[in-house]
Order: sequence, then C-alpha cells, then structure tokens
Amino acid sequence: MHTSEPPDPQTIGAVRAALANATSYSYTSGSTHHFYHYPARFAPEVAREVISGFSSKGDWVLDPFMGGGTTIIEGLALGRRLIGVDINALAHFVATVRTRPISAEDEEVIRRWGELIARSGAASDIGCIYHAPVRNLPTTVGLFMAGALQLTMGMRPRQRAFARCVLLRLGQWALDCRDFDAPRRKKLARRLPHLIDEMLDGLREFSSGCRKAEVGGIVRSRVLLHRSAIGLEKDPIFVECGARPTLVFTSPPYPGVNVLYHRWQYKGRKETPAPYWIANVPDGYGQSFYTGGSRTPTGIRNYFNMILGAFRSIAHVLAPDGYVVQLVGFSDASKQLPAYLNCMRAAGLEEYEIQGTRLGRRVPNRKWYAKLKGPGDASTELLLIHRRATTIPGN
Repeated sequence: MHTSEPPDPQTIGAVRAALANATSYSYTSGSTHHFYHYPARFAPEVAREVISGFSSKGDWVLDPFMGGGTTIIEGLALGRRLIGVDINALAHFVATVRTRPISAEDEEVIRRWGELIARSGAASDIGCIYHAPVRNLPTTVGLFMAGALQLTMGMRPRQRAFARCVLLRLGQWALDCRDFDAPRRKKLARRLPHLIDEMLDGLREFSSGCRKAEVGGIVRSRVLLHRSAIGLEKDPIFVECGARPTLVFTSPPYPGVNVLYHRWQYKGRKETPAPYWIANVPDGYGQSFYTGGSRTPTGIRNYFNMILGAFRSIAHVLAPDGYVVQLVGFSDASKQLPAYLNCMRAAGLEEYEIQGTRLGRRVPNRKWYAKLKGPGDASTELLLIHRRATTIPGN
C-alpha cells in the first residue's frame, strides 16, 4: 500500500526526454554548476525536470547524498526549499559556496586578490615557503596554491571560501593533463583572473534565477548538513522545524563502482588529497568511507547496510505523499539491483514502475539512451522511483 498519487504522464515524459538528452558532462557552464567538477555528478536538466514534476513551489526537497549540490542549485532556482546532506566535508564546502551569494564589495576584494596574483604569480616571493608538500601534488602547483592561499588571510570568511573554491577549480584544470606535466606558476597566475570572472558571473546568474523564482532568501531557503544520512530523522531540521520533504532526489554511491570522491588524480594515476588542503576541510578517511564500502564481499555487505540505514531514515522524514527518485548505477546489476530493491522495501519504500519498465540510460562509449527494459547491466544507470509505504518499519 502507498499513499501518494502516481506521477502524471507529462512528468514522466519530461524526465524521459531529459535522460535521453543528458550526457555525463552536460551543462558544465552557466549558473554555478561549473564551480567544481564533482565526481559522478548528474545532469542538471534531469534534476530540473524531476524537481519540477514531483514537487511544487515552496515544498521541501531533500538530497541525502548531495555531492557538489546539483539538486540544491536547481531546486532553489525553481523556488523550492532544500535540505542537502553529505558525509564528505569537501562536498559540503563546495555546495555551500555554490549557493551563497556575495556582495559587490566581496567581488571587488576577490578580483583584487586575483589581479595581485596575476601580476606576481611567477615571482619567487609571492607567498610562503611550501613547508608541507601535499602528496602527489606537482611542486609548481603546490607552490602556487600555498602563495595564493596565504594572500587570502586578510579576507572575510565568505570571501576566503569563494577564493578557495576558485583555487579548487584551477587545481582541477592544472591536474587534468594525462600526457603533459602540470603548468608552471606563471600560466596558473594568468588563468586565475579569468576563472574568477566566470565564477562571479555564474553566481550572479544563479542569484538572478532564484530572485525570479521568488525565493525568500537563498541562504534561508536551504539547509546544508555535513553528516551521514543514517539517523537523519533525529536532526533538528526535522525534529524541531518539522520539515517534511515531498521529494527526495539523489544519486547515492554506486555499489562496487570505483569513484574517487576524496582525491584528485594526476596524469590519471597518482592520487592526491590536495582538494582538502585547498578547501581547508578535514579528510583523513579512505575511499570506502565515502562510497559506503569497498569492492570486496565484506565491503558490498557494508554498502547495502548503509543504504538500508540511510533510506530507513529517509522514509521516516518523507511526507506521506512524497516520492523518492534516485539515479543509481551498478557494477553487477543482475545481483546488485535486486539487493538494492530489497533494501528499499525493508526501509519502507515501494517502487513505482512505469508500465512495467524503468527509466534509465546506458553508458557504453558514453552514449546514453532514454529507456531500458529489464534490470540492465554494468553499464546501466537507472532512475528508480519509490513511494512511501503506509507502514514504515520502526514506527
């Protein structure tokens, strides 16, 4: 038994079209989506159609695995109130900066910082001595980042956070070289002001979109939590504020799929924890902490225990007529999809299938298709739709 009405055909059609047209790297410019290329991100146009079709203006929308904040950005621009949750401090930092407007005075300070670095970025006296090298970060990049970070010390916290996010984007660009060495400091210094201009333009575009949607204060309309989704029903936003999301839209870690949420790769091989140093947020955890479990049999069991615990908490806070919509991929769909669906049922969520099929997209050679029949395979990403059951386990 369930308490929510089936989604209307127009909503399903719009979501199907968005999946068909989306690519793994689509919509990387515009608004604040291009601030940081978070791993395994999903296309904003898919988020936009799901949020538009499964919720109404002013509703609470929850993303319990928010990553870089795509759901948060699109939801705010559609006039919703958002709750974002992630266990990764870097994800929380990026999502916060992406959805926090800054003043004209802040912009001027950040631009002056970029111009100062552009003038002196190749000089040996730009900043401090690189005392503690970050593992697998090229020396030229480390020296540049250390000096640029030192020059943020006089900024206000909001300005400094934006500047750190600019350096994150610059660092990703610098290390995205599989065949060549990282760029020298002079080249990094020249590129920095251009990135600042692009990101400030994107933040203004985002703020303008929120104003058009009549958002009652961007920061007041979103709650971003750095924590696990397990036990979420005990958080003050639900206990004291009484928030009840009508939609949960998310993309949790995929079972057995190797995604580096906590590292960058240099030349496609060497892993570096540099993003945590640049953002000044804590790390100290291994890959399995962020993915819910390793690819070993024990790790897969741990993963499904995490999924069960998280969605059990999610079911407790979901509005009675609410939906859970998620994009999930599998390394072995024939075994993992049934186990995943069993976790959803045990958590108190019932799947809604569209005329006996599931929406999704196939990823061989990065070519995507709009609809899949059956459980799919290792190259499949499925859109699963669930409704809250009448009786939630543990109630």
